[in-house]
Amino acid sequence: MKILILSASIGSGHTRAADAIERALIGAGQSDVEVIDFMSRSVSTFNHLLKRLYLAILALVPDLYDRTYRLAGGRRMGSLTRLLWSTLMYLPFNRLLAARAPDVIICTHPFPEAAAALWKFLHVKSARRFILAAVLTDYSLHEIWLYSAVDVYFVATAEMAAAIERNAPRRPTVFATGIPIDPIFDRKRESAAARSILIMGGGLGLGSIEKTLSDLESIEEPLSITVVAGRNEKLIDRLKALRSRHSIEVFGYVDNVRELMARSTVLITKPGALTMTEAFAMGLPMVLHAPIPGPEALNAKYAVDNGAALSTADGQSIAAIVEGLMSDRARSEEMSAACLRLSRAQAAAEIADHIIQLAKEAR
Repeated sequence: MKILILSASIGSGHTRAADAIERALIGAGQSDVEVIDFMSRSVSTFNHLLKRLYLAILALVPDLYDRTYRLAGGRRMGSLTRLLWSTLMYLPFNRLLAARAPDVIICTHPFPEAAAALWKFLHVKSARRFILAAVLTDYSLHEIWLYSAVDVYFVATAEMAAAIERNAPRRPTVFATGIPIDPIFDRKRESAAARSILIMGGGLGLGSIEKTLSDLESIEEPLSITVVAGRNEKLIDRLKALRSRHSIEVFGYVDNVRELMARSTVLITKPGALTMTEAFAMGLPMVLHAPIPGPEALNAKYAVDNGAALSTADGQSIAAIVEGLMSDRARSEEMSAACLRLSRAQAAAEIADHIIQLAKEAR
């Protein structure tokens, strides 16, 4: 069985989810599994340029992004948005399909999902068939994910599963597995250092990291701060040149996030769903700020409403929140327990099992 996993390098979360599913499928005995970045230049120069435009808009005009996200969440505009994305990306997908001929396609981002869904719709009588699976990597449902040609959805929560069943164009198969992460995160922190802060800005180094560090300067007692700035080289250089009353260690893109979380007492981050999901599994309390308008704001609401995180959305400064947590051990432990209650660290393995079973039934 040939399985193709299509991600999109818009942030690192979609790729990390794809990688987790790949590892789970290989662990379940599937040898022919491939992850492809659908927005890479090797797939399509047009897709690559579109990604750069998308990220530029996100960085320069976040309010416009928020309005577009909300507008596209309506039934009519959602339909138009889906048609636009599927049409723009149809030809690159068609070339990829002809070259790989997969039996199963798993999408961790709505852009490749849109193209795959359009292909299935246009070629409903084709002898070339594949199972199309969509893995939603946020804690809220958006209209842009809903296509009649999708065979199976994997979502974070039972509430999202129920929403898909109510709103999808046809009644698809839906599993509330949680968001797929590397299973190495399925272990509570053993020995977090006192007053140790981890600051993360995702693969792109977003999240106002410099402002966060400036804010933390108002805390008099020394902190041990670890910063992960992703692939933002200019930011990394500026951070390494900073002078601080605290001990600050700066990293770029890393592959030992689990280790960094294990030695921390608080995580300060923008509310990307994959980072949040990893923190849930580690029982690591979070301070959430600087969300990308739309999905990340809803991710933050999910974590805060469930007691696993605090947010700057109510006007409190990061320093005030951190200082409060450092002085209230009981509150910190309550948040840690809430994280563990939300954890679904075996989601990737569940998804792999369902995919294998669905493929067997389709034969």
